[in-house]
Amino acid sequence: MRTRILTMLAAATVAVAAPTTASAATIIGGFQAGLANVTADTAGIGAGTTFTSGGSVVLGSYGDLSTLGLFTAFTTSSVKAALNSTASFTASFGVFSGVVTSVTTGLNTVSLYTLGTFTPTGAFSGYTAGAASVIFTFNQAGGAGNGVSGSFSLASPPSPVAEPATWGMMIAGAGLAGAALRRRRSVAKVAAA
Repeated sequence: MRTRILTMLAAATVAVAAPTTASAATIIGGFQAGLANVTADTAGIGAGTTFTSGGSVVLGSYGDLSTLGLFTAFTTSSVKAALNSTASFTASFGVFSGVVTSVTTGLNTVSLYTLGTFTPTGAFSGYTAGAASVIFTFNQAGGAGNGVSGSFSLASPPSPVAEPATWGMMIAGAGLAGAALRRRRSVAKVAAA
């Protein structure tokens, strides 16, 4: 009886430890990068501006890409602040290729939301290609004629884009919370007096 139980336990252990033929997973994670030597083809940045950088460097990472080394350098293509323009980068850890689907401009800032495919390579080649988003942000401190700085973040799976109404509600909510705190402080001062 004891031998029979040990034989069944051994068979169950072998069955559990047997390798499976599951396919590789897509990356779940992302990274943030800084853009070096950013130039713009217009004196003041806005919709329609083409941005070019002298290179990119990883500033932080998370998820499946958390082992990505800080300051890993790679090249980024020029990107135009226009819908359906292309954007890409090539690095030792992967290749991204996508299309700009949203352009947001503000006072001396431009943000581009890009949807595409991230194909892992190198140390991450065990993962399969999958959908990803890249959000580029460009700033021109001091306005037209001044230098431009840029950064971007990659997220896989793609991060959602907040709709303008959502931004409006968040700003209104923050304003109401601030008003409530201010009112609460003034009521507390009157009660203390």
